[in-house]
Amino acid sequence: MSIGSVSIDEFLTRLGSSDPTPGGGSLAALSGAMAGAMLAMVCNLTVGRPRYADVEAEVQAILRNALEGQQRLLSLADADMDAYGGVRDAYRLPKSTDEERAARAAAIEKSMSRATDVPVDTAETARALVDLSLRAGQTTNANALGDVAVAVQLAAAAARGASEQARLNLASLTDSSFVSRAQDRLARVAEGMDAVVAETMESVKARAAG
Repeated sequence: MSIGSVSIDEFLTRLGSSDPTPGGGSLAALSGAMAGAMLAMVCNLTVGRPRYADVEAEVQAILRNALEGQQRLLSLADADMDAYGGVRDAYRLPKSTDEERAARAAAIEKSMSRATDVPVDTAETARALVDLSLRAGQTTNANALGDVAVAVQLAAAAARGASEQARLNLASLTDSSFVSRAQDRLARVAEGMDAVVAETMESVKARAAG
């Protein structure tokens, strides 16, 4: 299943079923994709309007980045499901002999590494949308500031959720260098994010108040 090709009703039905996919990683990515789409909408309500002519170039840049983030996160939602399938298949490998057990352990490590990389990528992409939301809150159509507020909260939730998914996976990995790199990436995602969300909300409230 490609998440982008199903209806919302179908997706929610699948999400609430006993099928483990789509799971939390896909949902985090989809939340981020919705944040990107929301930012794109706000930009499209701004570009071409004489009142915002002085920020036209900036808003166009925000729009491009928002759409890129949206598409990237939608792809990561599908990638998360694929990664889970790889982990499932690895755990189903035979383990009757020493050779089979060694091969199975290696396959599990490889598939879990992939299943960790995907949510780390998701967290990084969603964090970029958090930062983009601040720019949008400072420049885009004042009549759509409530949508910027929703976007930044969705993007932050996506980054946090994906980060937690990745951290849980890291506990089962034995490659210390991979674990260290992933932890460093997640630390950069978290660094200053709450402050950016707060600054975005302050900008939104100040501009909304006139």
